[in-house]
Amino acid sequence: MMKTKGKISAALLIIIPALVLLSGCNDKKISSQMQTAFEKYIGYWNTAQFEDIAQYVSRDYELMESPGYEPRQGLDFFRKYIENTRVTYPDFKITVNEVIFDNERIAYIWTVTGTHLGTGDIPATGRTINGKGMSVLHFSEGKVRDEWRSNNNLQWLVQLGFSINPPAMENSNQPE
Repeated sequence: MMKTKGKISAALLIIIPALVLLSGCNDKKISSQMQTAFEKYIGYWNTAQFEDIAQYVSRDYELMESPGYEPRQGLDFFRKYIENTRVTYPDFKITVNEVIFDNERIAYIWTVTGTHLGTGDIPATGRTINGKGMSVLHFSEGKVRDEWRSNNNLQWLVQLGFSINPPAMENSNQPE
């Protein structure tokens, strides 16, 4: 029960700011500085080309990602995380489906695709993932400061060929 409450609370941390952003948006235009940093940020995921990363991502960058939302920090972490992702999924691609924003935040819905060809936490399956998620980026001084990301990890594992089996039920009525 406590795990469920924690997951609900974590999901609300993503959804509520997104709704606040949506309700606060009007005819404002996103600043060109924030737009450029956002495009570069997505580009780092799609290309793993980092030559100008310090201009667009804060050196104190943090990623909080479902299911646990434990913060992982720093530009070195960010680079290595993307590089490892692209070893596991060489054709990894994020497509941005929808964006909402205010002065210091961008919330976006995305689709990720990739073929599981490289070694990583699990052996390569050769299968393709296609999953949706959503993120909220916070900006400071025109740079991406952090990302709160939520996606369906179980869906990805099922697409890779894994299955979830319920635990065996103990039956106290069976004779020994």
